[in-house]
Amino acid sequence: MSVKHPLDLLSADEIRIASAAIRRARKSPLFFRNIFNLEPPKAQLIPFLDTEHAGTLCAGTPRPPRRARAQYDVIEHDGNRYYMESTIDLATGEEVDKRRLHPKQRASFTVDEFQEFIDHALASPIFQSAVAEMELPSGWEVAIDPWPYGGSDFGDDYTTRLTQLFCFARDMTKGNDDVNHYSFPLPICAVMDTATKQLVRVERLPTGGHGDQDDDFAVKIIGPGFAAPKKPTEHCGPADYVPEMLTQPVRSDLKPLNVLQPEGASFTVTDNSLLEWQKWRLRISFTPRECAVLHDIHFDNRSVLHRLSFSELTVPYCDPRPPYHRKQAFDYGDAGAGRTANNLGLGCDCLGAIKYLDATLVTPTGEPSLAKNICCIHETDDGILWKHTNLMTDRAVVVRNRKLVIQYVITLGNYEYIFSYQLDLAGGIYLETRPTGVMSPVGIDQGKTSPYGTVVGPGVLAQNHQHIFAVRIDPAIDGHANTVTMEDSVPMPMEPTKNPYGNGYEVQSTIITKSTHIDASPLTNRVVKISNPSKTNPISGRPVSYKFAPAPTQLLMADAASDIGRRAKFARHHVWVTRHADYEFWAGGEFTNMSREEEGGCHDAAARNDDVENTDVVVWAVFGFTHSPRVEDWPVMPVERHELHLRPVDFFDANPALDVPSHRNTASVLVDGECYVNGA
Repeated sequence: MSVKHPLDLLSADEIRIASAAIRRARKSPLFFRNIFNLEPPKAQLIPFLDTEHAGTLCAGTPRPPRRARAQYDVIEHDGNRYYMESTIDLATGEEVDKRRLHPKQRASFTVDEFQEFIDHALASPIFQSAVAEMELPSGWEVAIDPWPYGGSDFGDDYTTRLTQLFCFARDMTKGNDDVNHYSFPLPICAVMDTATKQLVRVERLPTGGHGDQDDDFAVKIIGPGFAAPKKPTEHCGPADYVPEMLTQPVRSDLKPLNVLQPEGASFTVTDNSLLEWQKWRLRISFTPRECAVLHDIHFDNRSVLHRLSFSELTVPYCDPRPPYHRKQAFDYGDAGAGRTANNLGLGCDCLGAIKYLDATLVTPTGEPSLAKNICCIHETDDGILWKHTNLMTDRAVVVRNRKLVIQYVITLGNYEYIFSYQLDLAGGIYLETRPTGVMSPVGIDQGKTSPYGTVVGPGVLAQNHQHIFAVRIDPAIDGHANTVTMEDSVPMPMEPTKNPYGNGYEVQSTIITKSTHIDASPLTNRVVKISNPSKTNPISGRPVSYKFAPAPTQLLMADAASDIGRRAKFARHHVWVTRHADYEFWAGGEFTNMSREEEGGCHDAAARNDDVENTDVVVWAVFGFTHSPRVEDWPVMPVERHELHLRPVDFFDANPALDVPSHRNTASVLVDGECYVNGA
């Protein structure tokens, strides 16, 4: 193999080396889930990166061993299977470490498994019988959305790995495979054993409204005593979104708006991972769980962050009627952002001069599988960066901002999520999420409304739910010994010697000395500052820092004692401050599928009560939104934008964007009338 950077993605040949090593070691049938580059421990990686930045890297420079992590099932002769993880040294092609997990640590799902679940359910006589009872119209068929099984009502059986399958009807008489099946929810849910691919049961979903919800909150199993309702879609109606099926014409007065870069892009990507743009320099890597990850982030040759990633997303639904209490997804832990990333299209998902990055995944048989265009990189105009008009001369100097966007989009059944890292010209970093797609609806009886959601279409209830995101920030503010400070701006007491006119305020700083959590406080303008105490700004005398304001969004509403509350403890607070530990990447813990408790996540890391002052710290930021659906979110939801902004504080000696050119854009034109041109 050619010499690769320790953070480079695995090549197809490296995946073949890893899978071959596993076959030699296990000598049993295997089902491969993931094979990806295992980034080196931080203590090994930092010296190599320091050498790289010093410009003294050469062929003889010691490199951390390049290793792959393989995650797979071992299938025994009786058909039973168990989950394993192995580490493979890619230079020798040998397995150097392995672990067989406890049965309660269930593996995440793969896209191939989802399709298997659908196929086996449709072929099941139990399922076919339930579908036949409903007497769907001729020419219609059943569509299935596989969901993680989010409750603990499977008792003490840690060996079972279940999925729940929510069902919809597709009107195939329209002759278009893209007909929106979500507008015809069916009142059944199938539960499948994912190892045997056998249905455990078919459940009848509640479809009542105000005043007639079940009192016993018991799951109704279709069989003797509970039949599937007949003709459940009769009171539903189509709600299509693909252009050719719309009932109204598309707009004809929207003229083209092109992003033109006649001289090309201002950024470069070399070796498929090293990104340089303006004063920024960083590496992009990929994991099947996180998708795009940023490493070794520098601005103007100064270290800012060691590693930056989206860590987790949990979506708990808030309808207490069984089995909806089990409706909670961990989209990163249960499925994986990298495995469900879209193949982005030129001129659609990103505009302008685009660079796409590919990734190599693995098939169930251990062969490499190329995922094209899973990440796009492009520049975008972001309005005015700074401006001032000199009142003495009437001259205005205007500088426009520009952002470099690193974006990926994932599809998990009904929802899409657009994730992006954005860098600006003044040293700022933005992390943005935009949920869109189709809400996950359920059926409701004709003429009814519900306290648990909004009726968005005939017979369609969009349930109340939350989307809660977690970002992992591994800082390196001019070095790896950093301190986190919580700052609040509070009014000073009005008194004669210090604040006689009552207009003063002070900033109260609290140094975080032990691992803990912090919550947002917009009424005190709370910010979280990450500083390097050993480096001071020559102008202010304060430590060089970056800061962000915790997003004052609603946290997890589920009771702390509930299944949802125990499984997503990270969602109880807006910020967590922990001490770095290698491979502690997951806000909700490593194993979320059918978990009963969050294990190994933010909550446990903070509970260690580690010293976190002037050391290698990690900051986790949690934000999201409580989605009380609108009719306007149907049949496809306009994006809901949420953003976290990291910005420098006393990191530079002055505005770092003073040197951005103040050019007039000569491509701009007048629509009508005359324009007074002020300034240069």
